[in-house]
Amino acid sequence: MSREPLTDEKGIVSFRLSFRLTDWVKQAASARGWSMNEYVARVFEGLRDWWFLPRMMAEELEADRKAMGMDHYDYIGHLLATRYNEIRDKGGPGFEKKKSRKT
Repeated sequence: MSREPLTDEKGIVSFRLSFRLTDWVKQAASARGWSMNEYVARVFEGLRDWWFLPRMMAEELEADRKAMGMDHYDYIGHLLATRYNEIRDKGGPGFEKKKSRKT
């Protein structure tokens, strides 16, 4: 059962990560000017809340995920594979930007 906090208090959670993964998180967070904590929290929130897409889009993605019988982790992998196919079939990396430069 989920506990909804009555305040803005945050729980403390500890993770054991490989040095390689820790270095990657530090670099990714630093590139955005965020702390490691903020980066990890935002990734988790993004995964949970469909990256704060408009409700209509999020609900459609959630319905598709459930219809596919996938959890969030596997569904994100599925979306990335679908995007790979789109990139491959429509002109390679950055194909959307390439189109906008031509106009």
